[in-house]
Amino acid sequence: MTASGHPPSATHAGTGDPLAPYRSIPIHLFISDPLLREQLRLIFSALKFEFVQEHPPGGGYLESVKILAQLLLQKKGLILANPPRAAMAQGGKVRVAKDVTDFFASLKSLLGRTRREERMVMAKCVPVFQDAQLPQKRELTILQLARFGIAGAFILGKQESLGALSPPLRKIRMQEQVMERFHELREYLLEFLPQMAGAQEVIQERLEEIELTERKAKADAMCRDAELARQARDWERAVLCYKRAIDLYPQDPQAYLESGRLYVRMRKYPRALLRFSQAEELAGGTPEPNKEIGIVRVLQVQERLEQGESPTHPEVMTLLKDAVANFEEALEKARQAKPLTEEEEDGTRSREGVARIASELVKLDLKTMLGKNHPMVLALGNLARKAIEDVTPQDKEKLPAPQLIFLGLAALDSMQFDEADRLLFRAATEGGHFQEACDEIIHMGTVVRKTLGPAKAIDLYRRLMQLDPPRKAPIHYNLAVAYSVEGRSLEAAGSIAQAVYMDPTLPEEDMFYRNAQVHDVLGQTVSLFLEIDKRARALVPREVTSKAVSLQEDVEKTILAGQDVRAVRLLWHVATQLPEFMEREHVMASKTITEFLQRTAPILAASAKHASRELAAFFNHQLALRAEGGQNKRLIAYLRYKSLAMRALEVEQDAATAANFLAKAVLCHPEMVKAAELYASPSMLPLARELASRLQAVNMERIGWKD
Repeated sequence: MTASGHPPSATHAGTGDPLAPYRSIPIHLFISDPLLREQLRLIFSALKFEFVQEHPPGGGYLESVKILAQLLLQKKGLILANPPRAAMAQGGKVRVAKDVTDFFASLKSLLGRTRREERMVMAKCVPVFQDAQLPQKRELTILQLARFGIAGAFILGKQESLGALSPPLRKIRMQEQVMERFHELREYLLEFLPQMAGAQEVIQERLEEIELTERKAKADAMCRDAELARQARDWERAVLCYKRAIDLYPQDPQAYLESGRLYVRMRKYPRALLRFSQAEELAGGTPEPNKEIGIVRVLQVQERLEQGESPTHPEVMTLLKDAVANFEEALEKARQAKPLTEEEEDGTRSREGVARIASELVKLDLKTMLGKNHPMVLALGNLARKAIEDVTPQDKEKLPAPQLIFLGLAALDSMQFDEADRLLFRAATEGGHFQEACDEIIHMGTVVRKTLGPAKAIDLYRRLMQLDPPRKAPIHYNLAVAYSVEGRSLEAAGSIAQAVYMDPTLPEEDMFYRNAQVHDVLGQTVSLFLEIDKRARALVPREVTSKAVSLQEDVEKTILAGQDVRAVRLLWHVATQLPEFMEREHVMASKTITEFLQRTAPILAASAKHASRELAAFFNHQLALRAEGGQNKRLIAYLRYKSLAMRALEVEQDAATAANFLAKAVLCHPEMVKAAELYASPSMLPLARELASRLQAVNMERIGWKD
């Protein structure tokens, strides 16, 4: 600040005079804020601009718009505009806050009526206003103003109010504020004036930037919609959403990749290949497109082999050679991958990329498809081995989860089951790749079942369940297959029911039908529960049956919940009011009730209370009747499983496990499908019908089932 309290002259502002070429530009000040108007007058005078003219704003918001429009149409040079920030609402009694962009939108609309190119006219205008100095907000404001043809804005920092200061202090602080404004404005002028001649090009660039940003946001929204559709198994909608995302923002390779993966799921391989090729063009250094192309080529080979073509047919060999070439290129690109951040350890991203691709190679199972001596099997095997050498350090204990997974799959491919088990389960506990590790353990279970037998696979799946994986339905499905192979039909039925109950979309997957070992149990389970649903719509149990079943379930649920005192009271009521209830066939066959009688009768008999000893005698009489035998063994098994289903449903609040036990109950005693007691059950009938609705998705023709 000079001794006089005015801003320094231009010659004091620094060495040289970068503003000299622009001092002849006429400057017009259309400033609503009186304090800012005075500051700018002083600053432009200090900067020695040759022509500076002030233009008083109008008395109202719309009048200010009209005055500025006339200035833009009539005046040459640069017009610095500080618009009013409020307007009178309709009726003229309330002032409504207005954004800067609102004012210029009104200005553009008014200029549009003059038959002049409003963008060319508004390019002479530079908004000047105070606002928070937030970079993102500033950039957003400038982008919004670019829509009106405005190439820049002078967004000044907010200054404190001086009204509360004493006159001497106020004068000093006012001079300091002018100085602050001087430096701000000078910086803006030095940035803006040199590019003023190319303002239209700047505006066009900014408009293109706005459009690109908006298109990217819309494309991202479409990708999110596609993912939701994919999760709902609505493949056609998901593909359409990705197509719209690509049309909106064709620069994003990820949209092409995800679209291609959907086409693979739909077995539309030519379209998938097109999408992956497009992704490769956009992201040439990324290995994913080549990896996906390699996988599609193998799937095309599998399709041809299923149609009866020879593994050495020329077209099959061409597809396999292309698969090898793409896997080679994917691995090479992965090896060349650079760290994404400075914090990332050099080589980590490369090793993880190589491990992911090599994992896909290991899982292809081409030996089964083509034979172990097929030249392409050998070629891909060599690729996998080379990848193993690339990512395997001497100390395996320090490997991250992705490489542990890869090495586990490599060990599995070499039939080193103990090593594969150790590596994959360790990867599952490393964090960050838990789901991926669990999926590969499921895959290992399939190999173990085929190689070492179902018992080993069942043990592996049970250990996996102890880790509480997020996707349990595929594990239950694979358990059902292993149980079927082992000849344990009831366990298989329970597991398949639980799998479909947990994920009703499983029957939409091709893999659901590839294990013929489980088809018979699956067919029986689906048929029985669909029959239950059909009968439930027409059958109305007698009132006496409904009351008896309801009472029995109340007693059993009380026992299962560990409420012994309440159970004793219920049975005392039965003994005194409904003694014949205890001799019903279903009550006699209930192990839950029988075991409770055996457990509590001695305790009651030792009581000093006459009523307790009397109830003990009643219990012992009931136990004597049961000791005579004669109960239907299948009914006993049915009721045992039903009791377990009730415990899971009522006590543990686990409907999927309840569905498992209910399926076992129905499979072990199919005649119960025709029994009124099932349809009178307030707890089991709703569960049975819900399970039926989910099993309805099973394509019975694909499992060769004829009812």
